Amino acid sequence: MNWKFAGYIVVALIVIHLPFVGLFFKIANTLVHESAHALTSLAMKGQVGQIQLYANTEGVTYTASPSKLASVVTSLAGYVGSSLFALLLAVLCARRKHAVILWLFLVLAVVNALLWVRNPFGIGWLLVFTVLLAFALWRRGSWASALAIGLFVFVLAESVSSSFAILWLSLYAPAGAGDAANLGRDTVLPTAFWGFFFLVQACAFGFVSARTVLWRGRGKGGGAAFPRQLSS
Repeated sequence: MNWKFAGYIVVALIVIHLPFVGLFFKIANTLVHESAHALTSLAMKGQVGQIQLYANTEGVTYTASPSKLASVVTSLAGYVGSSLFALLLAVLCARRKHAVILWLFLVLAVVNALLWVRNPFGIGWLLVFTVLLAFALWRRGSWASALAIGLFVFVLAESVSSSFAILWLSLYAPAGAGDAANLGRDTVLPTAFWGFFFLVQACAFGFVSARTVLWRGRGKGGGAAFPRQLSS
């Protein structure tokens, strides 16, 4: 087990629960979630109206789907997309491709700022997030590594915790269960089924992601996920 990487994960989990700072970084997963809806809608020949990101880490994507199948796939894409993205970040962390992670988020932020996000808070958050990413890429070294690993942990933690929230809503307040409610409306399966599905897939991908970095996140020489030379 990569104990040094485990330590970085613990630190990141502490940061994500801090006031203001934690909420800021939690929105990174909201960005991934809503972008997955938007990109899937476009792939299914639908349209994307706009995305809104909120300070409480919630988000909404307005899309128009050409068919019920396209609507179902688009609704599935948010939670599943976040889980898959967390797995991708885990693989990149294990291979110490920290700059690639930051570039992925930077491209995602810029595309959203230019094309989709229109509410004032969302635009402001994207501007600050973009500056932070650009600064880390400029400084490189420990700055890039710390931010990249932190973003991985934030997306992983939020993809799992949000799935618990959607399950609770699907059971006790199904009308407000977001994607699960949409799927319950568009399919023959109840909202609660989709809430449970989102939880199971998030936990499964979360386990694989954590295993990837904790047991395989070592370089050829047995080094940790951070580079040996941390000076910028």
